[in-house]
Parts: sequence; structure tokens; C-alpha cells
Amino acid sequence: MRAANPPRGFTLIELMVVLAILLVLALIAMPSFSDFFERNRVRGAATEVIAVIDNARAEAVKNDLDVNIAMTGSGTAWCVGANAATIPTPGDPPDVAGACDCTDTAQCQVSGMRLAMDVGAFPDVAVGDVPDPLVFDSTLGAIVPLGGRVVTLTSPKGKYDVTIEVNGLGQARMCTPTGKPAMSGIKPCA
Repeated sequence: MRAANPPRGFTLIELMVVLAILLVLALIAMPSFSDFFERNRVRGAATEVIAVIDNARAEAVKNDLDVNIAMTGSGTAWCVGANAATIPTPGDPPDVAGACDCTDTAQCQVSGMRLAMDVGAFPDVAVGDVPDPLVFDSTLGAIVPLGGRVVTLTSPKGKYDVTIEVNGLGQARMCTPTGKPAMSGIKPCA
């Protein structure tokens, strides 16, 4: 006599055990994923701010026009943008670069294109004290008058901070402030 065909598939109990194990693993991994996203939000915002600053500085030297960078707002409603001086008519001295209002999408023009990070681009990232506007000199790309600027961005839950420092020569870098957790690829502030 031949044996009956063995059953195929899983029993309900086996399926429930597998689902319970997957649920426990997901609960264990959730804080790590949350922390990962928090770090990357603040790092992404800092990278975008530095990109605006670096592009503005490069355009100032390339086009031989002063470029003004301004950051406005507070809390999680902030933006940063750059505005180049208008091209002078032949024989006239160059104009002064006016401040950019990055909340106005018609402003912040450099080389005929908008150079700004809009309000809400990083809605969960908060900005600390907003620095005074800075102007990049068209000759050397240095800040006029000479001096640096600093701004700190804070992650959604406040665990991570990234400080953006712009030195007198107009070079921007990011660092993690003392007392805040280190982030890979970002040096501690001096």
C-alpha cells in the first residue's frame, strides 16, 4: 500500500512563529533606522547649504561680480539664497550685490539662475541663530568685510547638530559641535 501524499506548505502555527520572529527583529532594528534617518536629514541640509555657499563663491570669481548670501527664518522654517550684483554697463563701476530674500521665488539670481534652498526643503531640520548676510568679493571670493560666519543646524529630535563654518576666505565646512554625538565623515569642531 502506498503512503498518502505528504501535506504541502506551512501550518498556521509555523507561519505565526515566523511572523513573531520577524516582528521582534523589526522592533530591535527600528531605533537604528530612526537614528540613521535623523543623522542623514541634518547632514543633507548642511550639505545643501554648503553647496549654495560654494556655488555662490565660485560664481562671484567666475563672473567678476560680488555675490550676497543671506539666510532667513528661524526654527524649522528657514532658507538660504544668493544674489549676484547686476552686470555694469561699460565704463561704470560694478554694482553692489543686494541681499537675497529666499522666501521670494523671483529673487536670488546668480548667472541668470535661481541659487537658493527654499523654505521647507528640510522641514524637520531646525536652524540656530541665523548669521548676518555675507558678500563674496568678485576678485578673490573672500568675504567682505573680512570675517567668518557660523550657523548650526539641528536634527528633528535634537540629538545631532551640524555646524557650518565659513572662514574669511569664503571656504565653508561642516563639523559636529562639542557635546553632540559624532557623525561619520564629519570632523569635530575645533
